[in-house]
Amino acid sequence: MDNKLTFDQKVDIIIKKFEEYNKINKDIKRYGDIFNTFVFTYEIKKPEIFFELKSTDYDENNFSMTSLAAEQWIEINVENDNEVNWLIKTINKFIEKAQATMKKAREFSKPHVGILVYDEFTDSYYLNPTTGPILLKSKEIAKEISSTRIDIFNIFINLRSAVIEEDRRVELFGLSLSEVIDRIKACLKSIKASATKIMKIEGIPRYVATIEQEGERIFYNTYATVDFGLEAANKNKVNEIDLEADLNNFEELEVIYVQIRKDEEVSKNMVDLARSLVSRNDPKLYIQNSTTGLWSLSKEGKETIKDLNIIDFINNDISEIEFSID
Repeated sequence: MDNKLTFDQKVDIIIKKFEEYNKINKDIKRYGDIFNTFVFTYEIKKPEIFFELKSTDYDENNFSMTSLAAEQWIEINVENDNEVNWLIKTINKFIEKAQATMKKAREFSKPHVGILVYDEFTDSYYLNPTTGPILLKSKEIAKEISSTRIDIFNIFINLRSAVIEEDRRVELFGLSLSEVIDRIKACLKSIKASATKIMKIEGIPRYVATIEQEGERIFYNTYATVDFGLEAANKNKVNEIDLEADLNNFEELEVIYVQIRKDEEVSKNMVDLARSLVSRNDPKLYIQNSTTGLWSLSKEGKETIKDLNIIDFINNDISEIEFSID
């Protein structure tokens, strides 16, 4: 008997997560316009659910939504557990970040802080006209606020490829054995090039991949790690995979190709993510060591990377939702 969750059961879980996130953001808006807030909207068209994340402008009656240039509808096939797991992981991260913002908002609302003033008639807060603007310009408070405004939505969209695989087999259609082998070698070279860049940047996962040949057989080993700097040699491994293939067997080579192409694409995404995070100035997430050239996380960066926990998204052993029922 199949105990997997039905379409409706999985959709119900997703919608409850959306609603939990939206409620937190609605509460945050009670503390004025200091913090950015967002809302999930969605539409169900079986077997898909479409959703987007929008900036919010909340009044006491309802949410009104302001479009963002980067907004786009994301399509999730609810029948694909990998896609649903990615979405649940993503929303859980958003919820954690919203809860952290809510905590800061409550701290700012305390009377002795001097930033916000409570209005009992609207059950909301407004900026203290005397001390609020001055305090918001202070370096420490400005950093705290900017840390809540990091756009993590696009980050998680990029991470989607780590768990939602394309059918790479079509790329091999019509190729000879030698051409397939050449493509595998090219992918390996690309992964190594990405790893060389990423290993200089703290907190970003990189793939370590090797191919060894014994006679007519090749052996592919791959794993992800976030070890950095002096710890780079430790190689704490996530998602280690070992594959082997006969050089004269197309089907076996195809299996290695599909895996190495996935590793290559995720590696490229990690390079793009690293560039994006290193270039941020508000808040500044990384500080470069002028001697070693390594990019170490700033205080704000450590908090951000800890919150994101990117390695989770390429760890096939971690699941946010149990896809079975009693």
